[in-house]
Amino acid sequence: MKLVRAEDATRFENAESCVAYEYETGDLDINIARIEIVGRYPLEGFAVNTQVTELVYVESGRGQVCVDGIVHAINKGDVLSIQKGEKVSWNGTMTLVIACAPTWTPEQYEQHS
Repeated sequence: MKLVRAEDATRFENAESCVAYEYETGDLDINIARIEIVGRYPLEGFAVNTQVTELVYVESGRGQVCVDGIVHAINKGDVLSIQKGEKVSWNGTMTLVIACAPTWTPEQYEQHS
């Protein structure tokens, strides 16, 4: 077992509209992060995870997620499964808890305008 306390999470400011807190467990099969979005992320275009499936829980707030050109309204309590290779953008004010399998790494993440 590995416990990662909230105060030990690593903070990343991905954009003005997106702050991420990554919880480093050392597990290569799955990892988790808490993402705060205020506005649109990415600021233009879309993002693609080329190697992971993301299981997303909307912890608070509401907004929209656009996946492969289709816009979906999302609200607190919703869960989404985003498959590797899907084109995604977010818009709204929300906190997301995202588990990735296998573990997310910056090398497999792409942004396109």
